[in-house]
Amino acid sequence: MYKKELRISLGWKKLKVGEFLRRLNRFMVEVAVNNEKVLAHLPNSGRLTTVLAPKAKVFLKEIPFARAEKRKSQYDVFAIKTHVVTIVDTRFSSFLAEKAIENGLFKALKSYSVERRNFRVEDSILDLKLKGKNNVFFVEVKSVTHVVNGIALFPDAPTQRGAKHVQLLTRLKRRGHNAGILFSIQRGDVKILKPNHKLDPKFSLLLEEAVKTGVKVFVQTSIFQPPDVIKIFANTPRFEL
Repeated sequence: MYKKELRISLGWKKLKVGEFLRRLNRFMVEVAVNNEKVLAHLPNSGRLTTVLAPKAKVFLKEIPFARAEKRKSQYDVFAIKTHVVTIVDTRFSSFLAEKAIENGLFKALKSYSVERRNFRVEDSILDLKLKGKNNVFFVEVKSVTHVVNGIALFPDAPTQRGAKHVQLLTRLKRRGHNAGILFSIQRGDVKILKPNHKLDPKFSLLLEEAVKTGVKVFVQTSIFQPPDVIKIFANTPRFEL
């Protein structure tokens, strides 16, 4: 089914397991841990309408006491399980993309190594700058969690920031640089990836223009297997405009 695969063991201490109760705001949820209501930071600004569900199983990273004292919550939400496990920590998508690139899962990027992370280009911050023998490759990573009937749709909320990134990648390509967008799908029930035309037509049109200009689209699927294993499958599922 998959062309290439990478298995990562995170080496974490056992994650706490809780039950999702409700979302309080963009970055805070209430969960039950050992029958006690607690707050947990949700590192994902998306709507997560196909992920967040009452009584869903929540996998939590416990924050060390010294750091937790400065926060409203002592937990970070890492993944949520409904009928499928979904990694919801968007910060992790760049890490997984970097691992896939480092291990040569993408043929077009096999001769590149990561030179910089989270770096400024013009008025935006891009995720990865890759260095080849004689050139560089600019890559922006997008975390994908919204899936309907096996179709992954990005974004799940209108994204001005995403639109700016696509416009920047298009400009870089027109100036002669290598540029790409890597969609990191964070769950394993996807057959097709598409831009979410209905929800964000602007982003979808800009992405179509970028592809016509020569901006590359890379797709990977990351599947979390509790307690600490992640499998990464590159070049899947197929991407359609």
